[in-house]
Amino acid sequence: MPRTGAGISVEIVVDRSAIQRWFAERTTTFVSAPILKDCLLSLNRRAWCLLTTISLLAGGTMLAQDAAAEKKAAPPRIAMCVPLAVPVNATTKMVVRGWSMDTATEVRSSSPQVSFKVLSAASVAVPNGQDAKQIGDTQMELEVTVVGGVEPGDATLTVVAPTGESPPHRLLIGSVHPLVADSEPNDGFQQAQVIQIPQAVDGQIHGDKNVDVFSFDIADPQSVTIEVLARRHGSGLDSLLTLFDDRGKIVAVNDDHDGTTDSRITAELTAGKYFVSLQDAHDHGGPAHPYRLTTTLQHAQINSEKESAK
Repeated sequence: MPRTGAGISVEIVVDRSAIQRWFAERTTTFVSAPILKDCLLSLNRRAWCLLTTISLLAGGTMLAQDAAAEKKAAPPRIAMCVPLAVPVNATTKMVVRGWSMDTATEVRSSSPQVSFKVLSAASVAVPNGQDAKQIGDTQMELEVTVVGGVEPGDATLTVVAPTGESPPHRLLIGSVHPLVADSEPNDGFQQAQVIQIPQAVDGQIHGDKNVDVFSFDIADPQSVTIEVLARRHGSGLDSLLTLFDDRGKIVAVNDDHDGTTDSRITAELTAGKYFVSLQDAHDHGGPAHPYRLTTTLQHAQINSEKESAK
């Protein structure tokens, strides 16, 4: 019975008559027929056991090589970019996580005003014991250059490898609001990072049970919207957003908004000081948990829309 697999070719033929002749030539008259029969049966069973073992080994090798070949042949896919956004008129280093990107040779942009330079591509460990199926097990390090004069918005990037191209992935370019970076430590009311309205903050929940806290003041009654951009752009963050007044009383809470795990709060606020806390709903955190937090005055949005309609 032949069995072939990945460099292994095995053929075993069990010839019972040859075995019987061999025993007949070497067996004296003192060996009884039942004993000879038992010997033949025992040898036959051993031969079949050996054949079965070799067949299983060959089959296992074939399955393993088939799985490896399938994985190797998979085109790249992007899970997330860290940071989620890059500024205009600057060159920024960025990490792109995903799958099958360790052989990538190029990154293409949907905009001629945004270019990418590949610095490295490799297999990487999954941080904090998280699921590789969600955040990927390969990554690329890039330099992203955005020329001056580009309007804030989105661009897409596509990773190119010998095995194919990734689906386009959205990257935030610039910001319509004044942009600042998350400033640590800002883990509580006493260390809250002061922000303005409107404002955009690019940050990261850097570890398990980490909370980022921000504060802002409003002089007159206003309708304020606070929003998180994270999972919609591939981040591992499942955001939980909470708004407090200056006495620490909860004004509003939001976990998921509009069919996503990103959070959004809109509240009518009186004049005073307020705090915003942002955390992962499952208390996870790490390099795969970047976010953008935006604060906006609703009346300013309405006025802007009216100006655009003119």
